[in-house]
Amino acid sequence: MVVKSRRQEHKELTRAAVLDAAAGQFAERGYAATTIDDVAGAARVSKGTVYYHFADKAQLFEAVFRNRQAKLIETVATAVAGCRGPWERLQAGLDAYLEGTVADEGHRNLLQQAPGALGAERCRQIDEEMGLPALRLALAELARAGELVDQPIEMLARVLFGALCEAAMAAGADPHPRQARHQAAGVLRAITAGLHRPA
Repeated sequence: MVVKSRRQEHKELTRAAVLDAAAGQFAERGYAATTIDDVAGAARVSKGTVYYHFADKAQLFEAVFRNRQAKLIETVATAVAGCRGPWERLQAGLDAYLEGTVADEGHRNLLQQAPGALGAERCRQIDEEMGLPALRLALAELARAGELVDQPIEMLARVLFGALCEAAMAAGADPHPRQARHQAAGVLRAITAGLHRPA
C-alpha cells in the first residue's frame, strides 16, 4: 500500500479544485471568454498555481473534458453492473451514456464547446480512447455469447460508437434535451435491434 505524503495530497486536492472551478467557468462563460484569472479566482488559488498544473487554457479544458468523460464512463459502468446478460448490458450502457450527457447542463455545455476548444479530431481521439474500449468489450461479449450477428467487431464498434457520440451531441444541443434524449435512445435501439441474435 502506497501512502501519499501531505504534499502530494495537497497537490491532488488543489488540481481537483482547479478542475472543478474551470468546469464551472467554462460552462458559465464559455471557453473563449474564460480566462486563467477567472479560473484562479473561482478556485481561490493564484494564477501561478493554475499554470503549475496546466500549461495553458487548452490543456486545462482538455483535462476538464477528460475528467467529466471519465465520470460519465464510471456512471455507465455502474448502470450495467446489475444487468443479467450481455444484450441487456449493451442497451443499459447506451442509455446511461446518453442520459449522462444530457442530465447535467454543465456537461452538455462542455460537450458542445469541446470541438471548438480542442478541435474535432482531438475530441474524436479522446472519445475513442475513453469510451470505445468499453463498447468494443460489450460487443465482443455479445459475440462470445452467440447474441451478435456476424459482423467485424472493430468496425462495428467504431460505427456504433460514432452513432452514440453523434446522438449525445444532437440531444445535448437540442432546445429540449430531455425529449431529444428519448428520441436519440429510440433511434439507437432501432439501429442495434438489427445486430441482436437471440440466444
